[in-house]
Amino acid sequence: MRKEEILKSYYGYDYLKKEQNQIVDSILDGHDTIGILPTGYGKSITFQIPSLILDGITIVITPLIALMADQVDGLKRRKIKAAYINSLQTKEEQDNIYNKLIKYKIKLLYVSAERLLSAKFLENIKKVKISLIVCDEAHTLLWSEDFREALGRIPEFIDGLPFRPRLLALTATATKQTIEKIINYIGIRNPNIIACNCDRKNIFYSIVKVKDKKKELREYINKRRSILGIIYCFTIKNAKDVYDYLISLGYSVGLYHGALSKEDKNKVQQQFTKKEIKIMVCTNAFGMGIDIPCIRYVIEYDMPSSIEDFLQQSGRASRDGKYAESVVYFNMDDIKMNEYFIDNINNDNKSDAKIRKIKQDRYKKLDSMISLCLTKKCLHKMVCKYFNFKHNGKCNMCSNCKKLKNDENTQKSNENVKKFRFGIVYDEKK
Repeated sequence: MRKEEILKSYYGYDYLKKEQNQIVDSILDGHDTIGILPTGYGKSITFQIPSLILDGITIVITPLIALMADQVDGLKRRKIKAAYINSLQTKEEQDNIYNKLIKYKIKLLYVSAERLLSAKFLENIKKVKISLIVCDEAHTLLWSEDFREALGRIPEFIDGLPFRPRLLALTATATKQTIEKIINYIGIRNPNIIACNCDRKNIFYSIVKVKDKKKELREYINKRRSILGIIYCFTIKNAKDVYDYLISLGYSVGLYHGALSKEDKNKVQQQFTKKEIKIMVCTNAFGMGIDIPCIRYVIEYDMPSSIEDFLQQSGRASRDGKYAESVVYFNMDDIKMNEYFIDNINNDNKSDAKIRKIKQDRYKKLDSMISLCLTKKCLHKMVCKYFNFKHNGKCNMCSNCKKLKNDENTQKSNENVKKFRFGIVYDEKK
């Protein structure tokens, strides 16, 4: 089938977006590819369509087990043959998948990077033709040494295959330096780099310099009780504190962080997805791969450590394209907290030179985030500039640009925003 036929038959769409189409064509033409598409733009379809056209198996390397299950369940609903292998499965379950794989009854196989060097996995995977390897959420190699080490296994895995498949790395955000790291760690060769402008024009950016964050938070969400929102905190301790505070006020709240059990994570995520709870208080452990189109605000209760993190998290708002708000609460304590964690990074098995380099990189990113919080310039323009995209700086969709408007223009703009906001007329007084 042609890509247009697959798109219509399996997904019900008539056409791909420009960058989606470019990535699909690049893969089908045999090129290694890096795709940089904003959250909610539709990254998965860029490898799912080629996987149905190419005659072999597609291996999708994804960092989180929950993402595997969600993606595979979605593909099965579309009648696409997909499966995953992870450590939570029994030996019998894994053997069943291997048997299907060898018989080419699976087109897409989702695994973690750690799985690539498993003896049993290698034994079975060499019995089939692999046409495409996808590294999803490739920016995770920046998160920690564990992620870098895991993704660094991809070149060794490919070297052990009978022939080299195409490679695709996908992420929502990447600077020039991040792209270079992705190329080096994953072993991508002469890639086509296809990037979509990171600017989310439907999201109103606000930087709020505030002393009493809880008071500011209470006033903000009190006007938005009926809509979904996410509150990001820098630490588990802060997330628990904010969660307890909102619970005491009677809000509909869930708590999500990396220390929760898999069962508790799945439970609270399902409650949020089904709108049984309206607010998710969390660390950055929450959000990757979620597909909730109607999240209308994202609050950074603690200033993020980088513009990459800010854009990743704010991008979880309003995947349906309607008006949303991204708010950063900022004070000097945020800077001190970020500096503390940089100065006290885990230095196990790292040379002094490597530790210095890691700290330098993180301080550089932190400085850029602080500059964003302190600037009087257009916030959308500043974010675009950071990722080397152009913006005219007249967005009227950030707190800085709003301040520069005269009273007449501001009033007119607010009326337009009221009509656009959340797809309904929204009364700030409620």
